[in-house]
Amino acid sequence: MNFLGHLVLSGDNEDILYGNFIGDSIKGKSYNNFNEPIKKGILLHRFIDHFTDHHPAYLNGKRRMYEKLPKVSGIVLDILYDHILWLNWDAYFSIDTDKFINSCYEILDSRVDQMPKRVSLMYWYMKKDNWLYNYQFEWGIYKALSDLEKRITPSIDIDKVKSIFNNHRSQYISEFDDFFCEIMIKSKEFLDKK
Repeated sequence: MNFLGHLVLSGDNEDILYGNFIGDSIKGKSYNNFNEPIKKGILLHRFIDHFTDHHPAYLNGKRRMYEKLPKVSGIVLDILYDHILWLNWDAYFSIDTDKFINSCYEILDSRVDQMPKRVSLMYWYMKKDNWLYNYQFEWGIYKALSDLEKRITPSIDIDKVKSIFNNHRSQYISEFDDFFCEIMIKSKEFLDKK
């Protein structure tokens, strides 16, 4: 899951949403330096990542990409999953997508000074280019991958991504649904634990 998926699985607590958002940048046990709800958000982020990386449906989709995109298949699939989530949003949620995204930006805007430096820089680009909104468009996911390609090695062959996704679109959508129905339940269970 990428940003949209992580944020929507955070429930309705702003501290948890913030913790989930910064979760990638908080290493080891340094999450203990935060208050309990932010800490829970950071641990939720780790839980979502672990669950995703081991889910059979996600692994099927990743394997399909692995032959042509071996080093970046997981990164690519995370972004594709946010695109599929956007397109099928109404099947999972009653809140309007734009309203949800604007709410996330408001919450994160109010905490940008608290974000780890690397996260605040990334967030500036995310908001400027409106990644969360543009995930709904295929050009938006390909632009996100193209921008990401400037910061990582090896490079991401966008034409190969397009080809794999277009040739197996229905499989990815079906796999996503299997995965997302489970992660919604598991994330809620995680949040409900004391």
